[in-house]
Amino acid sequence: MLDPAAFDPVPWANGAGTTRELAVARDAEGQTLWRVSLADLDQSASFSSVPGLDRIFTPLGSVRLTIDGTTVDLTAGEQVRFPGEAVVAVVLSRPTRALNVMTRRGRCVAQVALRPADAPARGEGTVSVDLGERIAEVRVTIAPRL
Repeated sequence: MLDPAAFDPVPWANGAGTTRELAVARDAEGQTLWRVSLADLDQSASFSSVPGLDRIFTPLGSVRLTIDGTTVDLTAGEQVRFPGEAVVAVVLSRPTRALNVMTRRGRCVAQVALRPADAPARGEGTVSVDLGERIAEVRVTIAPRL
């Protein structure tokens, strides 16, 4: 069980916010295979581009995203998937946090399930994250290299 409070926030690559990198796996060449982080969303901002990675974005409060020109309204716990190269911005009515799971396209696939903190685990996840009232269970499957 990962506790985000045990991790120091670091600036986003574009400097528009901060995140806590909770878990990461890299291949032999040092490329990110998958990454789980918790972003502090304090203001409306653009996302950093992460080419070659796919993202699952799960806000802990209500947010509005613009993904390649399309508006997506999300409430707490809803998820959206998009490619890391997409042009994405978040508009906030109040600060919140968001769980981000990134996977190397063609190498990994992830699933994120949220459950109440007092509910039993649903199965074995790769990573479990304590989000306060909820637990995020992140399961990552890595495809074998051909």
